[in-house]
Amino acid sequence: MSSRSRRIRKWTVRLLLTVTSLAALDIAILLYPTPLFAYSQSFGSYRVYADEPIPDGTAGVIEDLTRRVAAMEHGSPGGSHRIYLCNSTRRYALLAFLARRSSESQAIGLSFPDESFVQMPRLRRFAALNRETLPHSRFEGNLAEAVAHEIAHFNSLHALGLRRHLALPVWKSEGWAEYQANLAAIHADPGYDLHARIDRLLDDGFWARDHGASRRMWEAQLLVEFLGEVKGYRLADLAREDVTEISARDAMIEWWRSR
Repeated sequence: MSSRSRRIRKWTVRLLLTVTSLAALDIAILLYPTPLFAYSQSFGSYRVYADEPIPDGTAGVIEDLTRRVAAMEHGSPGGSHRIYLCNSTRRYALLAFLARRSSESQAIGLSFPDESFVQMPRLRRFAALNRETLPHSRFEGNLAEAVAHEIAHFNSLHALGLRRHLALPVWKSEGWAEYQANLAAIHADPGYDLHARIDRLLDDGFWARDHGASRRMWEAQLLVEFLGEVKGYRLADLAREDVTEISARDAMIEWWRSR
């Protein structure tokens, strides 16, 4: 072997070792991110970590979360769940990068370690902008709802299996998670009005203003909400290939017009 070949082999081995080490570090941080959070407290089967002191009202948030999870179609597969509250946008951006998720997201859920990371500044912004106008949704800035949304994704994964879960189009996957996360709140709200929620969806003037919210995601939630509340669909029904976004939208608008 020539000296040039030996040098190439040496640097190739070093490069592979470096890449492997970085990948291992990536996984290690996601599986055990607790050193990044100075505060922690247990609430039943939930363990909350935070980079700032844990708020006094967190016990009430966990009670709300427990009700939301109990109302879901499929029970939570895990025994305990870790919740990481990121008040630092840089810390959240790091974790989002390691998890290959968007740093603009409100929360990140990882099924295998059974944990959720929540970007608290974004949550607070949604609460300030939308709590009265987009209730029972990710856009109201509710911590219990944000975590319940991620747990609903975990439940879908376990109920459908990895292949069918990943095959769901975004409107079904995100719409189902939102519907399940808000099911308990919807059924407990005497003022709940699906027709009025669709009115909001179709109000161009409302969406012309800055809410930090996505009209597309609001529609996805309402499509699944309609299929569940009006048509009685369950997850297995929603996952059928003949249930399309166009057919769901047409049925929802026809129902809305008939009211």
